[in-house]
Amino acid sequence: MTWPTTAISTANLDSGGDNPSLARVQILAAVQDINSVAAEFGNVAVSNVANLQILQYNGTASQWQNGFLALHRYTERLYNHTVTTGNVTVDYDNGNVQRIQATGNVNISFANFPPVGTATLIFDHNGANRTATFPATGRFQSATANLTVGTATIDVVVITTYDAGSTCLISVARNFAAQ
Repeated sequence: MTWPTTAISTANLDSGGDNPSLARVQILAAVQDINSVAAEFGNVAVSNVANLQILQYNGTASQWQNGFLALHRYTERLYNHTVTTGNVTVDYDNGNVQRIQATGNVNISFANFPPVGTATLIFDHNGANRTATFPATGRFQSATANLTVGTATIDVVVITTYDAGSTCLISVARNFAAQ
């Protein structure tokens, strides 16, 4: 298959004075392009299709099949929360590394977590003791549902879910401080 790379003209199809008979060549070319793509992907060897699945072409088998994503030089972007006191929503759609520069106590909630995923929160406490309260779906490695942090330190909180955020397993690395 050759992937279509030429745009089809709509000059005879886009105004009140159209002449569809003059557009017959362009219509035929568009239909042939669609049929070519359908033929290429119509015989894809894919089973158990999942959301965000990647297709990979297997040259040995001359077919498309379930693929995997090989990450090379993987990087993440940092999302900085604008709300630094009160209610803070950790929205996975903002990325999985998020920073909260707490100027007061915060109440954390979760949104848009994937079926399985991990988010990292970086708490910067702005020189004073702060408390971060997590929702009941959060399960800490200890029995506490709150994070009380020390003066002028940074804490890293890793949140892992395996059921789209219904249960969030929370681990904390505390008191990163300047030397």
